[in-house]
Amino acid sequence: MSSMLERVAAALSGLKLRDIRIWDFRTFSPLYDYVVLATGNTERQVAASVRHLFDALPEIAIKKVEGESEAKWILIDLGDIIVNVMQKDEREYYQLEKLFIQREEVKIDGLNDQL
Repeated sequence: MSSMLERVAAALSGLKLRDIRIWDFRTFSPLYDYVVLATGNTERQVAASVRHLFDALPEIAIKKVEGESEAKWILIDLGDIIVNVMQKDEREYYQLEKLFIQREEVKIDGLNDQL
């Protein structure tokens, strides 16, 4: 597992996002290696995730950010890692986890233990 992925997960965890889950797409997609899902409590917390990732990973150029104006579901393209930060209602409605059922979930020691 890449140290970059661990740093992304730690940054999201540091922002107190909940239910952080990661799936491995390395053998499936030529466009990205991992997909990360996380849940924020409020629009403000979801919106803050972009700045928090930018500050935590200054050497990475964020390629694209979608949904920042509404802050209900923000997609952050970090190149090899796609990060989705959603409010609880959005995550329950879209149920993206069901799309990833055939992908291996990546476990990072201690990540969700502290949440």
